[in-house]
Amino acid sequence: MMSKSTVQIDVSQAIWSRRQLLKTGAGLLAGLSGLTSLKAFAAVPHIVVVGGGFGGATAAKYLKIWGKDTVNVTLIEPNSKFSSPILSGMVVTSQLEVEKLDFGYNRLTGIHGVNLVQDRVTAVDSAGKTVTLSDGVTTMNYDHLIVAPGIDFIDVPGWDKTKLPHAWSGREQLVNFQQQLVNFPVGGTLVIKVPKLPYRCPPGPYERASTVADYLRVNNKKANVIVLDPQPDISVEPDMFHALYTEFGVDYRPNIEVSSVNSGDADGNGRSITFSQSGGANQTIEADVINLIGDHKAGSIIFDAGLNVDNWAPINPLTYESTVAGKENIYVLGDSQATSQVKGGQAANAQAKICADAILRIMAGDTPYATPITTVGCSAPVTQTKINWAGKAWRYDSGTQTMVVSVGNAAPEPSEAYLGPMLKWANNLFADTFG
Repeated sequence: MMSKSTVQIDVSQAIWSRRQLLKTGAGLLAGLSGLTSLKAFAAVPHIVVVGGGFGGATAAKYLKIWGKDTVNVTLIEPNSKFSSPILSGMVVTSQLEVEKLDFGYNRLTGIHGVNLVQDRVTAVDSAGKTVTLSDGVTTMNYDHLIVAPGIDFIDVPGWDKTKLPHAWSGREQLVNFQQQLVNFPVGGTLVIKVPKLPYRCPPGPYERASTVADYLRVNNKKANVIVLDPQPDISVEPDMFHALYTEFGVDYRPNIEVSSVNSGDADGNGRSITFSQSGGANQTIEADVINLIGDHKAGSIIFDAGLNVDNWAPINPLTYESTVAGKENIYVLGDSQATSQVKGGQAANAQAKICADAILRIMAGDTPYATPITTVGCSAPVTQTKINWAGKAWRYDSGTQTMVVSVGNAAPEPSEAYLGPMLKWANNLFADTFG
């Protein structure tokens, strides 16, 4: 079993290894080097970035790295630190301190010159090109607006997130679920509800089920672990996860539709989840811990700003500019945008570079890079000791004007040998975003 002492997350060291920083599309930096006309602007354009996660922080950083003094960049983020969902599974199983996944914005402001406003945007005026902050009075003008709010969750009747944590976004949720597992009763029942596709990190819920089942087994909890999945089967590497579930005694149930939950009292009594399977009659499971990972939708500001079509924000993948009428000069990054690309931290990081590059090119009177590529890796534990990894690349297809998968690969099987590469991959991503 991996101990906490074996896991080293150190952005301050990783940021100096620039050769290892994640790159997106070979043409981006090369193209920007020739854009001298940016210096000719009479007034310095103001780019506002809403949301300081992998997408927003990366966009703000690279706009300043590539645009330098030709742009003013303001990052608006309500939290002083970002809590990474990447590697959070190791916090859940008490193998990693949650503080190791907290990242502040000091380097973005102190080294790169990004302005930081610790506040929340509550309204966007696309015609007047302003955003309104949480007091409802203070506004900020923008020339270009980047919105990267991450995800929100579709509600379930009876769901109190403080009692039935999703632990899929945010530090408090993660710690809440981790503590519920620390206090898990011997012989108890744990239910993990998988969200409907699309959702952030497709293998994540299945990884959580196998790692938590192994964690409870190692700690002699003799737990009953039940996975409720709305998909007809495990959507990512089903053979591997079915084998792990068989090994750890996980009860996997597909074709599930949850109708309601009982969040129970403050002591955890009375928790239950009611659902149907394959359109059958409702049934209810009482459980000691319910990890309800709700179905996803775009962050709330997407709906408030009218950037959505149904639950997501359609964009032009050459620039990430909204394609909703009247929303010109507004760009959506990361989990909230609607393309075929996977939702996750490295995807948002890659999209941010394409967006930053495109904005700078457009301001210089040029056209966006014509064949952007996003490369996305994923590496995470699937047991207490074994790591799995997979990766894909998406390339812009001019015929369909969409991003299509161009290549993909995955580990032949989980292995303890992948621990070091996983941590190196995560450190480089953290450094490229916040360093």
